[in-house]
Amino acid sequence: MIKIFINEHSLVISDDSEDLFRLNNLRLMDDDDKSILTAIEMLENSDRNLPNFGIFIPTVDEKDTFNRFKNHYKEIQAAGGVVLNETGDVLLIKRQGKWDLPKGKKDDEERIEDAAVREVMEECGVQKLKLGEFITKSYHTYQIDGGRILKTTYWYFMHLDHHENFKPQEEENITEVEWFNIKSLNIKELDTYNSIRDVMHTSLSK
Repeated sequence: MIKIFINEHSLVISDDSEDLFRLNNLRLMDDDDKSILTAIEMLENSDRNLPNFGIFIPTVDEKDTFNRFKNHYKEIQAAGGVVLNETGDVLLIKRQGKWDLPKGKKDDEERIEDAAVREVMEECGVQKLKLGEFITKSYHTYQIDGGRILKTTYWYFMHLDHHENFKPQEEENITEVEWFNIKSLNIKELDTYNSIRDVMHTSLSK
């Protein structure tokens, strides 16, 4: 299953028909180029606050369908971290008024793991960061000057001493960096993006 977030809604490409029943309120659409573009436009033009709305495209070849989906986008790669400490907390940043996980674009010749560590260190203003295992990839889209962008973000567990001081990266519109207790954190009610919520659910269930 490949899940792409478009305008806070999910477009799911899957070769497992059972996924349609496991996921809620997804509209079924065909696996052809016209339907894929229609699905993209429907999600782009939908109300981003509409709850539980998304589109499901069944396929016999997820990679092929995803490649045809990507033909409508310029692709960029990014990396970030789900940062934990020894007391059971997860690190979140506040960017442009919403809680987020630290992440950023990969430089051209940079290894994805190095980009993940660098971006977390820069955005949070920390130094003693330890890279952990790979978690997942996430996909979300946005538009710049009328052009469609698909961002693929690689996520890693990271570990940081809870005594480390933070310095939010103001030039990236980050105003706060805080620890949140995992057990008491209500991810469903957190003021964040659905793609970030999905990554947190995946990582904290491991």
